[in-house]
Amino acid sequence: MHLSSRGDYAVRVVLELAAAGPGAVITAKELGERAGVPPKYLMVLLRDLQPRGIIRSARGLRGGYSLGRDPSEVTVAEVVRLMDGPLAPIACASLTAHVPCPTVRCQSESDCVLRAMWLDVRQAISDILDKTTFADLTERRRAGEDGSASNGAYSI
Repeated sequence: MHLSSRGDYAVRVVLELAAAGPGAVITAKELGERAGVPPKYLMVLLRDLQPRGIIRSARGLRGGYSLGRDPSEVTVAEVVRLMDGPLAPIACASLTAHVPCPTVRCQSESDCVLRAMWLDVRQAISDILDKTTFADLTERRRAGEDGSASNGAYSI
């Protein structure tokens, strides 16, 4: 898996919306500042996150953006996959975009020790990102602000 700046920025944007609280609407300008995302880049991300219901927009004087679903229902993996595609580091280890292994030495994919290793890597990434919701990240952030973060907590 390669996390692009697009994927990183999208995760940061969704985290800021989750941290704002239920129903909070944040202007694009403020959202970009909080997440550290350049304005032009932000608008592209917001456009791409809307069709999946991850975020929603509100027009008008008090318009802006809010989280489209409960933060406990949105996983980091969902956002990363939307922005960057499959979590697998190589195509023959992907579950959703599988491409057969091109290695000449492999008689079959089941015999390929490299593919087996990349499947393990993909599974480890998936185990973390599929189970981590934006509610989890918001809680970890709050715990860190309170000084009560445990070892291994993410500091985003």
